[in-house]
Amino acid sequence: MEFSEPQVILFVADCERSAQFYEQFGFEETFRTSQQMPVKIELSLGAFNLGLAQPGPAAVSHDITPVTAGHRACLTLWTDDVEGAYAMALRAGAVDHAGPHSFRDGLLRVAFVEDLDEHPIQLVQRVAL
Repeated sequence: MEFSEPQVILFVADCERSAQFYEQFGFEETFRTSQQMPVKIELSLGAFNLGLAQPGPAAVSHDITPVTAGHRACLTLWTDDVEGAYAMALRAGAVDHAGPHSFRDGLLRVAFVEDLDEHPIQLVQRVAL
């Protein structure tokens, strides 16, 4: 038995709006359910796949109960410029959660923002010593 192409799906209010937000981080669209009013859009960044799905259609189609409030997942994006990534995320519409700060005895710089649907995004940079 083999598994491949893992994907995390975030439940969002507006797939198109969320896809445009994540494209600011370099994600590229690979699939959508329809051109008008999509209920799911898939994106990739390198080997990582991210799905953006509306909770209502997912509940009906798959008999699941999507959680749509609170910090229900955290996406981590490594970068070579955490301050720049943090500023770009805020310009793209993210909400500040914790600005860039040192972490792990100065080995990392970390910042947190929340996307358009309140999912935390952790931006992380390795610091050269």
